Amino acid sequence: METCYREMKPNIPIFFVLFPGVDPTPDVEKIGEKYGITAANGKFVNISMGQGQEEIAKKALFKAGQEGGWVMV
Repeated sequence: METCYREMKPNIPIFFVLFPGVDPTPDVEKIGEKYGITAANGKFVNISMGQGQEEIAKKALFKAGQEGGWVMV
């Protein structure tokens, strides 16, 4: 995950292709904490997509784009 972080830039998002039984969320949260990107400070948002979540995800992505932060959708 550290390698992924070093390759990220504000205009280069990271996409995870998920497989059954694989959840990168704990690793993403761990590296976020290391660099001050947490849910507690509003810089990390994790949204489980489903009915009605589209607008919430759009707002979170826009906010992160304006203020900085990570959004997992």
